[in-house]
Amino acid sequence: MNTEILVLEEKQIHQATETLVNAFSKDPIIEYILPEADNRKDKVSHNLWEATLRYAQPFNHIYTTPEIKGIAAWIPPGKYPLNLLQILQAGFYKTPFLLGLKALKKFLPIFTLFDKYHEQDMHQPHWYLFALGVSSACQSQGIGKSLIQPILERADEQNLPCYLETSTEKAVRFYQKNGFKILRAEEQPVKFWTMKRKPASS
Repeated sequence: MNTEILVLEEKQIHQATETLVNAFSKDPIIEYILPEADNRKDKVSHNLWEATLRYAQPFNHIYTTPEIKGIAAWIPPGKYPLNLLQILQAGFYKTPFLLGLKALKKFLPIFTLFDKYHEQDMHQPHWYLFALGVSSACQSQGIGKSLIQPILERADEQNLPCYLETSTEKAVRFYQKNGFKILRAEEQPVKFWTMKRKPASS
């Protein structure tokens, strides 16, 4: 199936946020931080994904389909670690207030580990897959593969690796089919994996 891939425009961020909220509605990390019955879950999810997109949008490497069925947001080489001022400007400053203290205590250790492992394992310039999600009704149609292809091809041309974190075994298998290998498999406080793809020429 050939899927037309476009660069997301800023005016499409709200619709793209809805796509990611839907795609990650059963995400184990979000469910660990805020169980299903918690009425804050929807607001927190919208905040996290909109802020993610607003952070990545200036780099101009958010890819989507004409109907915004899926999103792949990349941080380009040389732009990690993330910039604190840009994080706040993107809207992440709202996240602690939306989470509340109990959920924040679950949230912070996970994302601290994400940063720790990322910095320890990726010393060279690389592409960072900040978010990849496909609307639940459109999964298993090859959209995810099509969304990441532009940067996988560019990374090969530039002889650069790619890096990501993910939280389901299904996603791990998907990424492995696209050339990624597991770097770390973490069990606590919630299961997640970090993965790296070497350029095809290496």
